[in-house]
Amino acid sequence: MADCRNLSGDRIRIARSLHRPKMTQEDLIAKLQVEHQIYFSRNTISRIETGERYITDCELLAIFKVLKVPILWLLRETDKLDNKLSPR
Repeated sequence: MADCRNLSGDRIRIARSLHRPKMTQEDLIAKLQVEHQIYFSRNTISRIETGERYITDCELLAIFKVLKVPILWLLRETDKLDNKLSPR
C-alpha cells in the first residue's frame, strides 16, 4: 500500500453522500463540533476524504457516530453497509 495516510477517507465522503438530505462537509463539521467537541476546518475534512491527512482513532470514532455507518465499513474491513449495524 503506497503512502496510505488513512483507509476511511473515501468512505467518509461516500457516507456523507448517502445521507438524505445529503450531508455536506459543513454539516459534518458542525455535528462533530457540537456532539463531540472535535474541530475541523473544511480543508481538513477535504484532506481526510482524499487520504492526504491522517485521522486519529478518536476522530474516526466521532465521525462513525455522526455518520451512523458501521465502523468496520469505514475501515474497509467489510463492504456491507447495513443500517442495522449503525451506532445506537
